[in-house]
Amino acid sequence: MSVARIRFFSEALGKWTRYNLVLPDVGEGPFSVLMQLHGLGDDCDTWLERSNLVRYVAELPFVVLLPDGGTSAYLNWKASDRLNQHRYEDLLMHDIPTHLRRYANVADRPWAIGGLSMGGYGAVRLGIKYPDYFASIYAHSSAFRIDEALEALDPALVDDVEDANVYRHAEALAKCDQRPVLAFDCGIDDRLIGHNRRFHQYLDGLGIEHHYAEFSGGHTWDYWDLHVQEALAQHSRVLGLGVMVD
Repeated sequence: MSVARIRFFSEALGKWTRYNLVLPDVGEGPFSVLMQLHGLGDDCDTWLERSNLVRYVAELPFVVLLPDGGTSAYLNWKASDRLNQHRYEDLLMHDIPTHLRRYANVADRPWAIGGLSMGGYGAVRLGIKYPDYFASIYAHSSAFRIDEALEALDPALVDDVEDANVYRHAEALAKCDQRPVLAFDCGIDDRLIGHNRRFHQYLDGLGIEHHYAEFSGGHTWDYWDLHVQEALAQHSRVLGLGVMVD
């Protein structure tokens, strides 16, 4: 395994930004891609520095993409001409994939997506919004309350506050024939446990097949480092890589 640190100019942000890649030593391309999102207050280095992710994917023939989402919740925020450009959904869904395909031998789709906390919300929201793009979604300790926070703050800050509502995207997914494999988990001592239970119940009500699990633990890296291994096993199975994670 090798780690590449990429810096490039993003039209969505109107500035230079960066992302990290964990590149496989096994298999032949084009490689499937796992987009792994960080939480609030973290950056594209945090999964590398605070977990054993690199070791866990050492025998997996896919590329792990670690974008930098700032504090954006991976949403498109309103800009004023060239000022305050923070179109992070466009960064993830257009700019980085376009740049990555020039840099690495990766498959167009399907990809997998995962993340924790803010990144868990981002992974589920983007994964179910773009079911033709992501075949596997696995999120941890997801902050499914971000749309509520926007409503309380100022919904005019984003392009469309309803688009930030993961429940609305779940309703749209319920009408789709093509659905990704969806799983998420949360620690029973996590402050976000109630939001995860509520979303799980909502998906049940919509008849959307998914896997939800609760484990001992809280909003900690010990928890995420342990359970990301289950996420990797799902992604490997869904993407048809034929390799299991220990």
